This record gives sequence, C-alpha cells and structure tokens, in this order.
Amino acid sequence: MSGFFPSLGIYTAVIAAAILVGGMLPTLRDWHRERLGTILSLGAGIMLGSAFFHLLPDAYDTLGRSSGVWVLLGFLFLYFIEKFITVHICEVFDCEVHHLGVAAFVGIAIHSLTNGIALGSGIMTPGLGFVVFLAISAHKTPEAFSLTSVLLHSGVKKSMILLVHLVTLSMIPLGALMAYVLIPSADPLTIAKAIAFSAGTFIHISLSDLLPEVHKLSSDKLLNFFAFVAGLALMWLLENRFGTH
Repeated sequence: MSGFFPSLGIYTAVIAAAILVGGMLPTLRDWHRERLGTILSLGAGIMLGSAFFHLLPDAYDTLGRSSGVWVLLGFLFLYFIEKFITVHICEVFDCEVHHLGVAAFVGIAIHSLTNGIALGSGIMTPGLGFVVFLAISAHKTPEAFSLTSVLLHSGVKKSMILLVHLVTLSMIPLGALMAYVLIPSADPLTIAKAIAFSAGTFIHISLSDLLPEVHKLSSDKLLNFFAFVAGLALMWLLENRFGTH
C-alpha cells in the first residue's frame, strides 16, 4: 500500500488534465457534433475492454460465480442514479434544455465517486490500477466535452461550468480514499467485490451512456466502429501482451 498515495496523485493529475481538455475544447471554437462520435466510441471501447479483460477476471479469481451478483449491483446502481437523479451523457445538441440544479450536481458527484472507488480498488490490486486509470481518463474526456457542450447550449456561464468540472474531479480522489480507508488491505474478498461492482458501472457507462450517444452524434458508422474496436484491442493488448497482471 506504500505506493497508493503517489499513484493516486499522479493518476488524479492526469485525469484532471483529461477533464480540462475535454471541458475546455467546446469553449474555444464551434465544434461540429460529428467530431465527438469517434471520441465517444474509443472511450466506450476502453471502458468495456477494461471491464471484460481486466476487472471481471480479477474479481472472478476471488469471488467465482458470485462475482456476477456484484457486477449486476454496480450496473443497477448507476442505472438508478441516472434514471432518477441525472443524465450522464445527454444529447449534446438535440436535448431539451438541461437545467443543472442540485439533483444534477448530486448525480454527477455520485457517478464520479464510483469512478474513484474503482480507481482506489484498482490501485490496491497489483497490476490493475493503471488499467482503471486509463479507462477513467478515456471516459472523462468525452464526458467533460459533452457536459460543457450541453451547458453552453443551455446558457450556463463558463465559471459555473468550471465549478461543475471541479466537483467531478474532486469526487475521484475522494472515492479512492474511501476505498483505501474502508477496504482492509488484508481482505482480498472485499477488494474483489469492489472490483466486480466497478466492472458493472463501467459496463453501464459504455453500453448505456456512450454507445447510444455515438448513434445520435455521428453518421460515420465505420470510423466509429473501428474506434470502438481499437479501444477494446488496446485493453486486450494491455492484458495479454504487456503483462499488466
């Protein structure tokens, strides 16, 4: 665990840069809606690949068949949050006016908190921290891009947009610290449950948030498909070629 805090600091800094890049690009120029499709496709592939090639195998090694229960709980948790509290990635240009009130702040914060728990659990599992970090980073860039675009479209001030992104970012190290404090280092069973739960949230983000938006944002289906497969292939290579586990 001695490397937990240095790793968390480095990963958080890079994720902050990913959020900053994705969040600020829509404020610099008038981006066309189709330019986001390929980014979302790549992010979806990385998220789904990290779940199936890394998180699920690690959880199954410890939990066996019961790992499916925790995966489903993670999926249903985010489904509930996004169904009843907020929308994670809404239509960037065709959505109804999106009012970012208290409920939306809470929903975004809870979602980012689950990312942080996944990151903290991954850091505590040898070879898994970098994979989770990569998936979160790839996901946060299109998320921030989409969120800023929606808020600009709704007339929200740039200062408020920056505040939203700061809240999103702060929840990630907070979630990681929660995992570090609440999960005993000598309890691989609890860590495995957290990893399986995180896999469920990653699957939900990829299949229920990112990919549906790809179909709405771009007509370049072939390019988006290759970007999605590239994300999957990257995570497969990390698992099978470079020995992350």
